[in-house]
Amino acid sequence: DRVLMFTTINILTALVAQSIGLLIGAAMKIETGVYLGPVTTIPVVLFSGFFVHFNAIPSYLSWLTYLSYVRYGFEGAMLSVYGYDRGKLGCSKEYCHMRYPKLFLKEMSMEQANFWVDAGALCAFFVGIRVISYLVLRFKLKMM
Repeated sequence: DRVLMFTTINILTALVAQSIGLLIGAAMKIETGVYLGPVTTIPVVLFSGFFVHFNAIPSYLSWLTYLSYVRYGFEGAMLSVYGYDRGKLGCSKEYCHMRYPKLFLKEMSMEQANFWVDAGALCAFFVGIRVISYLVLRFKLKMM
């Protein structure tokens, strides 16, 4: 089950990233898109919870975490690996801080997260961005 969940969430994340690339490619010239693509990645990753934990983000910026598709991919991957009553992890050292998966998820501010909400959010991002890409492309073709 965990492998299937992990694979699913990673495929969904890749599809959303591909959709953003299609939108950028459909909306602008290639010269502009080559520079805009990497620049748009910075805030998406910054507000994903990977580099900066959710509890460290100021409250007036916390709403931006919900606009980051990487947040849902990262959270879903962590839940697939460490969630759903995963047992105690084996450690080679006497003291191992991350021996308990529930403690790890709590420290990552993911103890209340739900895998299926993350998967659903990624599906919504995928469909929404693809529809917007289609509409942008259709508009550009009408203007020709």
